[in-house]
Amino acid sequence: MFFFKILIFILLPFLLNGQQKINTTGNNSPIEIYAEEGIEWHQKTKKYVANGNTRAIKGDLELTSDVIEAFYEEKNGSESDIKLIKARGNVTIENNETLLTGGQNAIYNLDKDYFLIKGEKLNLKSNDDELKAREKIEYWNKENIAVATGDAVAYQKKKYLLKANKLVWYLEPGKIDKDYEIIKIMGFEKVIIETENEVAFSDKALYNKKSEICKLFGNVKLKRGENFLTGEYAEMNLKTGVSKLLPFPKGKLFKNEKRVKALIRKNSD
Repeated sequence: MFFFKILIFILLPFLLNGQQKINTTGNNSPIEIYAEEGIEWHQKTKKYVANGNTRAIKGDLELTSDVIEAFYEEKNGSESDIKLIKARGNVTIENNETLLTGGQNAIYNLDKDYFLIKGEKLNLKSNDDELKAREKIEYWNKENIAVATGDAVAYQKKKYLLKANKLVWYLEPGKIDKDYEIIKIMGFEKVIIETENEVAFSDKALYNKKSEICKLFGNVKLKRGENFLTGEYAEMNLKTGVSKLLPFPKGKLFKNEKRVKALIRKNSD
């Protein structure tokens, strides 16, 4: 027995070279974890630690990073149920046509199917749409909702560029090849919307991709060339290029509601 233990100790570094793999479960679904530099099993803290070009795969979700820690709970004596995954270094997450890159650290709660990814150059891309942030991106896989915080930017080529301190992205699966499509975007705090024709500013915004109408709320400013319109509520039609300031929806007036104002420059005056 003593000789067997010594033999395992000598051979262990060689056994850990190459691609290592473990199969386990999490939230009643199988999980595969791969690592090029080996996988450690910490029985006391109930976790696996994978090192070197690691991958965690669950269904159509794939997480890659330099290091993965998988925390588990024991059940039925011999099986383990992974509840939480932590990733460090060069984090990427891919799901069908949705790809998130630029992560420095990430947490994946398997029961909630929820990701929290932190980094200074986060980028979530789905087809022609992109969502960027310099602080964190949260992603609820079941609900198909992504929240970007910190100088967040939502972008679609030749359509719009939407900036805010916080942006909420609502996606839905497409009808072909499981592609994901943006159905609406919400922006909070220091909102800026740029199109080919104008720039708008507001406290909050709601963009409906199907109607291509963006609603703006609070301290609204519309700028086209050298002309400005200001008010408390506006609608931008990105399809027709028509923008208008209106009373609040349903005609409700608020005590702090300001009148609509326009500043129109005539020639160079």
